[in-house]
Amino acid sequence: MPFPITPLATIEREAKAAAKKGLSPNHACRFPFYDPAGEAFVRIYNEHRESLQASAAQQQAEDVQ
Repeated sequence: MPFPITPLATIEREAKAAAKKGLSPNHACRFPFYDPAGEAFVRIYNEHRESLQASAAQQQAEDVQ
């Protein structure tokens, strides 16, 4: 059975919002993880979460100086 097509922009928006709120992909992703949309969600979520963590670490290092 084919999966419904969800625009990548929608997946990206939802994944980034979930990462920003600190939600886990298990709670935030409305797509099955074996679905291409679910795979994209998790990939984007992880990339954005890493970016947020790096930005927070950089900000914290700048505050210490």
